Amino acid sequence: MPTIVAFLDVLGFSNYAKNDPDGAIRLLGHQELILRLKIQDGKFYPPSKYPDPALAATAEEHLVDSFKHFLPFSDSIFIVSETPDKFAQQLSHFLIECFLLIGHAFDRPADPTQPETVEITELPGMTRLKEKWYPPLWRGGLASGEVRVGGVTAVEDSKDLRVPNLAGPAVVDAVLLEKKCRGPRLLCGAGFENNFGTDIQRYFRKESDAVSELLWPAFLYNRNNDPQNEMYNFQKLWTPAVALWKSKRGHVAFEHYDEFLKLLVRSFLCWAVIAGCEQEAREKVHAWISKDLSEQLISAYLL
Repeated sequence: MPTIVAFLDVLGFSNYAKNDPDGAIRLLGHQELILRLKIQDGKFYPPSKYPDPALAATAEEHLVDSFKHFLPFSDSIFIVSETPDKFAQQLSHFLIECFLLIGHAFDRPADPTQPETVEITELPGMTRLKEKWYPPLWRGGLASGEVRVGGVTAVEDSKDLRVPNLAGPAVVDAVLLEKKCRGPRLLCGAGFENNFGTDIQRYFRKESDAVSELLWPAFLYNRNNDPQNEMYNFQKLWTPAVALWKSKRGHVAFEHYDEFLKLLVRSFLCWAVIAGCEQEAREKVHAWISKDLSEQLISAYLL
């Protein structure tokens, strides 16, 4: 099987780290929490525990056992996998669940101009505090090819230790593709989708002759469930994304959230085509764009 490399970079992290180091570290903590939960689920609730094959397949999609290497440093992550189909599903669910972990906080913010500001109760004194919860959103590059994994010497607390390191053409290609991203998109080179089975290939979209993208939010929708019910899961990602989009108008970061909304619509319609409900999905997303954004923006988002 081909070796797949993903290079992910947190959107906006440099700004967060510069102006609110505690908030930046909190964002990385949200990422780590989701990863730890998935590792634990793999140990205590493996797919083999589910007698129903459909439930077992769903459980497997939400794990991270396809991640042969998960190497984070600051706001960047390298992930290596040798099981492409499973990896596409598990990486997508990892990104979705990181965002959903705190996405509800953006749905109805106290201050719409700063949806990241939340008020929490600190125990045991029940003190009310305000802190920033920044959205865990990554842009990334995907590539396949040769990857060399080796160990190098590092220093922690004045003591030497061995840490893994990556090198190879696929690593370089993934990094270069990430640099082309606007918004939380996963870009790959032309033909990259051929590393996957025909079922997963349907979740790739051609961007140009040289670049395609994986529509990772499309994996939010469970193809084993009734499409009429699954459609309403669109709001789980859309509502907090709209709140962030509105708060960033006039800011440099606006283009990233604009791309996020477009990605959510593309992904939703990709799933709808696969599920056989494209026309109804188009009608619903048309209404949601009109209600949450503007009728004048329908043509820009509903391509």
